[in-house]
Amino acid sequence: MTTLVPAADAPLAAASIVVGFAVAGVYLYVGTRLAERPVRPTARLASLQLALWWGGLGVSGVLAALELSFAVANLLPVALAATLYLLAVLVDVAFLWGLVGFLVYVYTGKYHLVELTAVYSVFYAMILYFVFVQQPISVHFVAGAPALVYARTAPLWLEAPIVLILLGPELVGAVLYLSLFRRTRDHDQRVRILLVGGGILLWLLIDLFFPSSSGALVLAKNVVQVVPGLMSFAAFYPPEWLRRRFGFMTGPAPSAESPEAVTRG
Repeated sequence: MTTLVPAADAPLAAASIVVGFAVAGVYLYVGTRLAERPVRPTARLASLQLALWWGGLGVSGVLAALELSFAVANLLPVALAATLYLLAVLVDVAFLWGLVGFLVYVYTGKYHLVELTAVYSVFYAMILYFVFVQQPISVHFVAGAPALVYARTAPLWLEAPIVLILLGPELVGAVLYLSLFRRTRDHDQRVRILLVGGGILLWLLIDLFFPSSSGALVLAKNVVQVVPGLMSFAAFYPPEWLRRRFGFMTGPAPSAESPEAVTRG
């Protein structure tokens, strides 16, 4: 039986597994703490959607680390790899729904749940068809991670809208969220907008443009992407040095009914 992970890549793969679980743990912690944050009832769903984004990234990271663990142990047949991939797709679509839902609410003051859920339901179905139409036939170890190998190539008419939905709403929403900086004079809200919006945009830009051509670069990318998560965490649970340096949240903690507790400024 052919070894999936070459012996020369095994140490780096082992390091990637440890780092992957650690990074996933940070995301899950951030998501859990944000979900516990007191907010007004009307903003509860938006707060949970932001928590879903970071927590979902954590779940996705756990799945990726598990898959790599199976690969290192040479226990990753194509059926298991495809199963883990489809589970990851479900998680990814859920946290993208959460992110875009949060950004839509913050910018418009409305949830638009029906439209948003319909778009991401169709998006999920398109990705499923995208996988099956290509007919996965094997698993290879590429750039420090296992990847499905397909017998066919997906048609452009299917690939183009998937890429558009995958990137467009998130990037546009993050930019619009940051534009709210000019629409408020409240100092705490301004700092929070920069930390949350800047963190989301930074995560997306790292994911898009940070090179992933080798296992070492993928490992570094995972570590760097922790920073945006910590930025969002600091927006609502700032460390003492941030409070002193920027005069942020120096007053009494906001209650569940006060405007300061609401995600939308």
